[in-house]
Amino acid sequence: MKRLMEIVMSLAAGLAGAVLFFIVALSLHWGGLGQQAGTVTIPAATPEVSSIPVSAGGFAGPEQVYSKYADSVVQIVSTFEGQGSGLYHSSQSEQGIGSGFVASADGYILTNAHVVTSDTTQQAVKASDIEVKFKNGKTAKASIVGYDLTSSDVAVIKIDPQGLDLVPVMLGDSDAVKVGESVYAIGSPFGVYASTMTAGIVSATKRTVESPEAGFTIQDAIQTDAAINRGNSGGPLFNSRSEVVGLNEQIATVSGGSEGVGFAVPINTAKKVMEQIIANGGVEYAWMGVVGQSVDQEAAKRLNLTVDKGALISEVQAGGPSEKAGLKSSDVIVKIDGQEVASMENVTSILVTHRPGDKVRVTYVRASETSETDVELGKRPERL
Repeated sequence: MKRLMEIVMSLAAGLAGAVLFFIVALSLHWGGLGQQAGTVTIPAATPEVSSIPVSAGGFAGPEQVYSKYADSVVQIVSTFEGQGSGLYHSSQSEQGIGSGFVASADGYILTNAHVVTSDTTQQAVKASDIEVKFKNGKTAKASIVGYDLTSSDVAVIKIDPQGLDLVPVMLGDSDAVKVGESVYAIGSPFGVYASTMTAGIVSATKRTVESPEAGFTIQDAIQTDAAINRGNSGGPLFNSRSEVVGLNEQIATVSGGSEGVGFAVPINTAKKVMEQIIANGGVEYAWMGVVGQSVDQEAAKRLNLTVDKGALISEVQAGGPSEKAGLKSSDVIVKIDGQEVASMENVTSILVTHRPGDKVRVTYVRASETSETDVELGKRPERL
């Protein structure tokens, strides 16, 4: 009998529990029973993107990048005494307008060399007056610390940071840039639309482009379809981690406006140049004193060369290091200090690791004969 009573009590308890569960379920509308539209509020699975603080290494959308660093991007107005109009300077006044960005809290600003210099007299003429304008309306006078017109088109200018609450940008690693990743440009297109952001992707890397005022080339440029126009020169190209990976420098265009092919100086190059300018007031590049072109199978066949890769010398600068070492036009450089040379770009890349006064052993082919010579590198001139 006792056992029977325990079974009955267990069944009663179970039935009571089931009834209670059903009542609670009805009151919470579980299973959709009696659910009315708008009566259930589901919290967001993740917080709003705009509420996530931007930090190095973390993803940032364009709104975050702009919010954090638009005040770090400046408009630069350069005045040139007695200078006429040029490609990058206004035809209505003796002023050039470009962009730049705060690189340090003590007032160093990075920009393009062609923003603060003029070449209308076939030599570099520095701006006589430079005004820096911030998004918040503040202005400051700047002085030129130094510039490089040859292989980077980078300039460093300096302002008094007092009272400006400067926020330096984060500098990224341009060697890590990948084709297809998102990038954002901030600058002052046409000198009118200050603090403008445009967005795009990295279209290509490791481009070689002409330096606009010196006759040399810029290596490893970043190509982007983010809209870049006159006045954007010197502004930053951000990645999606809020890091500056490039210095917007020039466009390829038929119409004269942006056509989706813009180029930025890689920030790794700009950083090295900036460090040298701040330390020494300028940059010195090693120079062989030759002009040449890359050799491939097609060029070798067309020019009747005996080698199908290397750097063909088309011109030897009179009195330059290579002439003194006995190199001549039509020689093909195939090695420098034992390193294989497959193109003229290889020559440039090797020379960047050297300084004026260094000696390098050059292996070259003249007609069908291979020879070697030592070249004492000189200091590259400002322009050719």
